[in-house]
Amino acid sequence: MENGYSWYIAVIFTFGETAGSGLVALPNAMLSLGLVGGMITLIVMCLIPFYTATWSEYSEHCRNPYPEMAQKALGDGMGHFTSFCTYLTVFGGTAVFSLLAAKTLSEVLNGFGVPATMCSTLIGVGIILWPFVMLKSPMHFWQVSIVATVSTVTAVALILFGYALDVQGCHEHSAFPEFTPVAASNSLATIIFAYGGHPCIPTIVHDMKTPQHYFRCFLLSYIGLFLLYTPVSLLGFWIYGDSVSDSIISSIQNDTLRRGISILIAVHVFFSVLIIVNPLLQASEHVFRVKQEFGIGRFIIRTIVFWIIIFSAASVPNFGVVVNLVGGSTLPLLVLIFPPLFAMCLEVKQKLEEDGAKEEFGFKAILKYHPKLRLLLDAFIYVLGFYVMFHSTYHSISSIFFSENPPTRSCFT
Repeated sequence: MENGYSWYIAVIFTFGETAGSGLVALPNAMLSLGLVGGMITLIVMCLIPFYTATWSEYSEHCRNPYPEMAQKALGDGMGHFTSFCTYLTVFGGTAVFSLLAAKTLSEVLNGFGVPATMCSTLIGVGIILWPFVMLKSPMHFWQVSIVATVSTVTAVALILFGYALDVQGCHEHSAFPEFTPVAASNSLATIIFAYGGHPCIPTIVHDMKTPQHYFRCFLLSYIGLFLLYTPVSLLGFWIYGDSVSDSIISSIQNDTLRRGISILIAVHVFFSVLIIVNPLLQASEHVFRVKQEFGIGRFIIRTIVFWIIIFSAASVPNFGVVVNLVGGSTLPLLVLIFPPLFAMCLEVKQKLEEDGAKEEFGFKAILKYHPKLRLLLDAFIYVLGFYVMFHSTYHSISSIFFSENPPTRSCFT
């Protein structure tokens, strides 16, 4: 596929990169939202990321459409800041997926009587993935997206089968916690993480044969994600209640089934890491002017970046906490706030240019030229994004650094 892959392969890439860690964390995220609130939130939080992901700027080949949109909309400073947020999110997302792989593998090994800790399996995950992160770009390993997608769909089928086995014994003992704003913001952060594949979307679209087909790619991807997420989230919440852990896999009662699901999710996560981390690796090579062909430069740069991520994950080896931190910090900016903001600024600037208006671009011009209904929708998205970002980030950082009972201990202590 030297000239790029087709749009349906891009669908599988987007689906495979986005699903996985968010999938297993969603039932826990439903606890503070309730059955009806959770259903409404899943729908709304599927539509908003889909709305913010479908930019017309994707219709042409461009290596860094996100920062370039930011630069055109609000100047060089915003372009650099957007790049920073994008790569920081990729960094955190890779850490999340690595932690999930380590968590599932340690549970499988312990189930077979092999002693394994989260920290030891995390290093093992790094060693296994290390050679594969040297692959150039998604275009050169598109097959992994198919394996990741098949493993995820199969895992969902087994999870639902596990629900059917557990419903009689578990539902009657389930209890549900009361609503709290902090818990709700963490739940929203997890859902944003589950739907927020935006940092990797530019790389996926760039490698398509026809980027003009980006809309159908995202439409099918998000429909598939919603159909997968909804039954796992709501049924898991309804059956297990507040006993559900940060990964739904641990709540499945049948040992054999739980191990099978863990292996499938681990397979998905292993391959997804290669897709997620690739934009950061390519950007690092660009900064240090490394040749695109494989050589000592690529090996050194990618090795350093990848192992920094692994050791960072080892410093906070708690899957649930890191999901909330990543989903509540930079991801709301990239998924909720930046896309409609940049699109609005670009559209208003274009209308000012077309009308030959002498007034400068600013808030008055936005009120005058931007459709009022879209302005209200965008304002709602901004408020939601900032609410999740501040509440969830504050709570996650407080629980890691300032809590008397921290959720986990570093692998280095």
